[in-house]
Amino acid sequence: MSVPSVLLLVAVVATLWTAWRSWALPPFPGRVNFMLMQLSAAWWTTAAALETLVAAPADKLFWAEMAWIGIVGAPSFWTLFIWSYIKGELPGRWRLVPTVVGLATWAAAMTNEAHHLMYVAVQPVDDQPGAALLYRHGLWFFAITIYLYAFMLLSIIVTASGIHRAAPAYRAHYLGFLVAMAVPWVANVGYVTGNATLFDFDPTPFSFLVMGAVFYWLITRRRLFDLLPVARDALLDAVPDPVLVLDADGTVVEANPAARALVIGRAPIGRRLAELPGLDALAWAHGSSDAGPYPAAPQPITLETGGGLRSFEATRVPLGASARMVGCLLLLRDVTHRRRAEARLEDTVRRLDTARREAEERLAAEQEAKRALNGFLSMAAHEFKTPLAIIDGAAQLLLLDAEVKAPNMLPRLEKIRRAVRRQVNILETCLADDRLNDPAFALRRDSVDLPALLRTAAAAQSDAAAGRRVELDLADCPERVAGDGPLLELCVHNLLNNALKYSSPGTPVRLRAWTECGAGQGTEQFALSVGDHGIGIPADQLDRVFDRFFRASNTGTAAGSGVGLNMVRRIAALHGGSVTADSRLGEGSVFTLRLPLCDGAMAELPVDESVIASSGIA
Repeated sequence: MSVPSVLLLVAVVATLWTAWRSWALPPFPGRVNFMLMQLSAAWWTTAAALETLVAAPADKLFWAEMAWIGIVGAPSFWTLFIWSYIKGELPGRWRLVPTVVGLATWAAAMTNEAHHLMYVAVQPVDDQPGAALLYRHGLWFFAITIYLYAFMLLSIIVTASGIHRAAPAYRAHYLGFLVAMAVPWVANVGYVTGNATLFDFDPTPFSFLVMGAVFYWLITRRRLFDLLPVARDALLDAVPDPVLVLDADGTVVEANPAARALVIGRAPIGRRLAELPGLDALAWAHGSSDAGPYPAAPQPITLETGGGLRSFEATRVPLGASARMVGCLLLLRDVTHRRRAEARLEDTVRRLDTARREAEERLAAEQEAKRALNGFLSMAAHEFKTPLAIIDGAAQLLLLDAEVKAPNMLPRLEKIRRAVRRQVNILETCLADDRLNDPAFALRRDSVDLPALLRTAAAAQSDAAAGRRVELDLADCPERVAGDGPLLELCVHNLLNNALKYSSPGTPVRLRAWTECGAGQGTEQFALSVGDHGIGIPADQLDRVFDRFFRASNTGTAAGSGVGLNMVRRIAALHGGSVTADSRLGEGSVFTLRLPLCDGAMAELPVDESVIASSGIA
């Protein structure tokens, strides 16, 4: 017996002991692949030991050729084991790959004399009896070497990914895998490249002694193959929701702490669900197959526990193949708080829906009342216009008669006519507001004689305001403008009336009209300004002067409703134009109205929807 043969036989014993010790452990992922790897390594090492024991070169060559089944099988089954252990059990058909390749390589080695694909030449290293052989390898040898190194690289990648994902407490196991696989393959790389031999022999078989020692330490000290079962138990205990494992008869064979807490006073393990108080609602999970397929979706159930009624969603996971079911796994997800929240949410939605219906009914009633009120106001305005026209006509006749018979009555009659015109102006504003609020309202598109409209409005307002006059500047006024004639006339009346109302007696109100370039390229617009020398508007209130029903704080007892200027802004917006105000307190105000001149501008220019909405136009 030589030193190399003794070391190799010790490696065989160590490998077989590791295989026996591993087989005696509880089943673990990749168990079959691990055993085949160990047996392949033992075959390889045994063949290497016999090669060192025999003396004849032909006998050495024979055992070198016999070793190829183990040489191919060891790294291949090792890679399959690593994959199964770290990533999940592989189907058994994958073991056909190393089996077929190993047998093909062994056949190529045993028939080498016919083709020399494995060994091109074989000769002893020296003239000593029993000297080791020096091999010159053929094409098949290098092809199978590439195959084996590819498997080795794959096992290294998979193990490295396992180290990256593993918890710190478990990384020593994966590092042990890397050490175990690195020792033989470092030795083999050294032998193939011609940089390393041991006793003039391939050092790879001797390295299995080191690999066996590493596995012995992992199995005995680090409980290598106990890791995953222990981890699964720890995971089961850590799950906060109840988990039950049932056999085919519905008997509880495993339960985590959360599941055991559901049963008061009795341990659930070893008992049927029907015998456990509160869990009989789960009887559907282990019914006979004649009852039809089990529901795949989680099933809502309610269980009576020590803390009262609790709601769960039960999911059944079959265990075993479809042809032979060995049991099932029951996962109970506690949804008590969610169900209570859903009930509260449903109650809130129900109350909100009731409140919404009540609000809609009140809104409908309010809108109906508003329509009735608007109808009444419109009717009243129309009805008032007739007697007011009669009063104004009678006053005109009295004026003609009083000029001759009672001149002292003229001021009183003029006062009557001014009051009538003021009431008519208010009624016209109310009627226009009702028209604008009508959903069926459509803007008229007339060609308006602008100078005539301005002169008529100025004359009417001058007659209505005693002691005040309107100065006209119409030199640059356009002849025609497209728009709604009555609404535009109402705008001018409101602007002039506002200016005359707050002007001091004897001070003129200036009305000026001109043409200017619009904001759009090549467009023209009509501009009209009404300026006065009245009380002015406070600076902090200027931005609100066009708001509906707003009146400045310094208007005093002057009559007004706060609707006129708001009406002007709404009409300007509908025509695609705008109105602005510039005022100095105690010096007077200037209001400027700008409207497009072209006929299509009302449709082309954008309308400020916020202005219309805030003004109450529906």
